Amino acid sequence: MEKQTEAYIKNLHIYPSNFKYETRILKETKSLVDSGLVDKIFIAAIWATGVKEDEQLDSKREVWRIPLKTKSLPNSSFWKVLKYIEWMLRIFLRFKKEYIKVVHCHSLSSLPIGILFKIFVRSEVIYDAHELETETEGMSGIRKKMFKVIERLLIYYADVIIVVSDSIAGWYKNQYSLEKVHVIKNLPYQQNNNSKHSNVLRKRFNIQDEEVLYIYQGVLGGRRGIEILLNVFSKLDNKKHIVFMGYGVLENIIKEYESSVSNIHFQSAVIPDKVMYYTISADIGIHLIENTCLNHYYCLPNKVFEYILSGLPIIVSDFPEIGKVVYENECGWKVSVDEKTVVDLIKSISKEEIEEKRNNILKCANKFGWHKEEKKLLQVYKEVYRVSGVKV
Repeated sequence: MEKQTEAYIKNLHIYPSNFKYETRILKETKSLVDSGLVDKIFIAAIWATGVKEDEQLDSKREVWRIPLKTKSLPNSSFWKVLKYIEWMLRIFLRFKKEYIKVVHCHSLSSLPIGILFKIFVRSEVIYDAHELETETEGMSGIRKKMFKVIERLLIYYADVIIVVSDSIAGWYKNQYSLEKVHVIKNLPYQQNNNSKHSNVLRKRFNIQDEEVLYIYQGVLGGRRGIEILLNVFSKLDNKKHIVFMGYGVLENIIKEYESSVSNIHFQSAVIPDKVMYYTISADIGIHLIENTCLNHYYCLPNKVFEYILSGLPIIVSDFPEIGKVVYENECGWKVSVDEKTVVDLIKSISKEEIEEKRNNILKCANKFGWHKEEKKLLQVYKEVYRVSGVKV
């Protein structure tokens, strides 16, 4: 535990979501309160049907999901701006009289609110970009130009900039002539699960020990190679199985394949505490992101490390960051995301090769985990405090 700060420090985290599955923010805020660097954390989000407006995570962390009065208005661009302005102003009006030492903005759309606190409350501002904010899929046209202008105007007012991969850090440095960008990767907590055995998926789907079980776990959405994997496994022999575990818009399509293809299976999403128990029952994890935007190309997804920390060799897209993890640690295979290449790779993987990659994972797994990234986060806050005169 870190030494408790002398002042009673309040910290505000802002993210435009319903705050149901934001594991990065949960890890960061827990690390801050456990370290003693922050005494009280407020998390500002957006209310939606089915979630609480106010939620106490623990004695030091509370979530306020803001019920917008403009919520019922249409979703055209003009009304979306109006909804955003209401969200921004309600956050500022509620917390402007609190002693908010640091405003931690977890997206570009949160950054203008942080700057309001900097100007009127003299808070320090951390811009924690969870992705390459202006280069995401679907970001185009006037909207993209507008976001680029906003980021260019406001990023210099942030006291600290945090990103999730080295490639994204390089992009921000080059794009905005920044000297320092911190990299805090979105890694899971390290758990001692590699020594444990689970055959929960094999039992459920009657998969024999000599057959190879692949797993895709996460959001079942587009641009994640799911349609390619469905086509691939429908052409492979029934000694190679894949389980899709999660939820999303492609769930029904996966179920359709499951009903007609004996080696394709669907497992609905499980609670976070059970994810690794299910994952370790597979042989190989797959995470194929399609190269539809620069954000995808530079990504370093949490799921890749969940597979590694579960002891699973991985098949990933041949991109700079995730490809580097596989290459440097010899813990899997990187592949072009097209059907023929993926089919050829999976056909070529032997049981002996899987075991070799698994042994390499056992050697490298200690390199990864939130306990390492946590140290970087706490150091960032200490630097902010030191510059602003707070003793820690």
